[in-house]
Amino acid sequence: MGDSGEGSQDTTQSDGSDDSDTSDDSSGGDTSDTITYLSDRGDSKEIIDQIIAEFEDEYDYTVEVTYTSKGTSTDEQLEKMRAAGNPPDIIFDTSSDAYRYQRDGDAAPVSDAVQGTGLPDPVNVDGESYFAPTMVEPLMGWYRNDLYDENPTTWETWQSEAQRVTEEEDIDGYVVQTGQTNNADTSITQYHWQNDVQIYSGPSDDIQVTIDDDDNRAAAVETYEWIQSMAESAPNGAGWEWGDGISALQQENAAAAMSVGGLPILTIQANRPDLVEKLTPTAFPVPDGKGQDKWWAYMEGHVVWNSGSATEGAKQFVDFFSKSDKFMDFVLSAPLFQFPPTREGLDSDAVQNNETIQQHPEVMDLVRDNWDSFTSILATGDDGAPNIVAADAYGQQVMGQSAEQMIVGGLSPDETVDWVADELRSLQD
Repeated sequence: MGDSGEGSQDTTQSDGSDDSDTSDDSSGGDTSDTITYLSDRGDSKEIIDQIIAEFEDEYDYTVEVTYTSKGTSTDEQLEKMRAAGNPPDIIFDTSSDAYRYQRDGDAAPVSDAVQGTGLPDPVNVDGESYFAPTMVEPLMGWYRNDLYDENPTTWETWQSEAQRVTEEEDIDGYVVQTGQTNNADTSITQYHWQNDVQIYSGPSDDIQVTIDDDDNRAAAVETYEWIQSMAESAPNGAGWEWGDGISALQQENAAAAMSVGGLPILTIQANRPDLVEKLTPTAFPVPDGKGQDKWWAYMEGHVVWNSGSATEGAKQFVDFFSKSDKFMDFVLSAPLFQFPPTREGLDSDAVQNNETIQQHPEVMDLVRDNWDSFTSILATGDDGAPNIVAADAYGQQVMGQSAEQMIVGGLSPDETVDWVADELRSLQD
């Protein structure tokens, strides 16, 4: 992708997925009865296979899925498939990436799967929907409750407590991710949001970069100063993706890390169940006196690639998937990590009665209490308007790179603000 990067899935490639017809038919016609589907949801393979089997019983198509490897995005595999002349018909991706694909002319509308269904419609362009959401995944941190006396919550307390843990225990107190990764990019962006830094402003057709203007510069510098101070109590997280931060927790190399939802718990439960009860979820740190106003929550789902070989079949499958009676089973195939895309779904009996969710009520408390603060990097124009500059910046992980320029490259916090502002403005054209 740009994925949520959160993929915690194993690599599985169906036989024959490289042999389908590769004719480019951007008009939406089909030249093959095989739908190729690229996803990072291998952990949900059992449910996906059931949905596929039901679809194939009703439609004259077969669906062949390629799952990306554990902890990686779909970006690299997508580029390989495109370079081979075999683009996928369906990509499981984020709303931000879907908006970029639509802008570039690569996405086909999936309005039947979205409009009139009650699902969110974050990528609606001229009345057509280009993204069928299946879930939300809020960012969330985890800390060692046997090493931290309580949730530090504020920047100031996190800094002092992370330093104490680092000095008193044989473990780094915190993880600071930097570099060109989705994990780093989301974290650095969220740190700015926690300090009320407005990175962008303007309507969708006139997005302005405001991170370095008079109202935001001082707060942005302050944010980088805090990140720099936290890096003193952290391992070298340059280039770390989601799986790397989770591994640091699992291997007891770090006592706290910001990640996404309950992904760390799901991973650690399988490998180090003894650690699970020692981990407590937390929101991102906020400066003293600040509130939780914006909370990055990925919205992931299906995009139909309009130059695949079975575009119409892909649209039918996406519509079938969203309306399947196994839709909630798919969402709950990774409970605590994947949450329903609607508040109605969040409050459903299926969620309330899920055994894994019941074991971690603190996670659900965070999600329910902050539901109205959840947003995406795409919705950062004025009044939540779609922001293509932010979507492109996320695709290139500019914010993550900014922290690396400072922590690894030696820029000062002030120079880092100048660097990131220049990089963001270069995406405006």
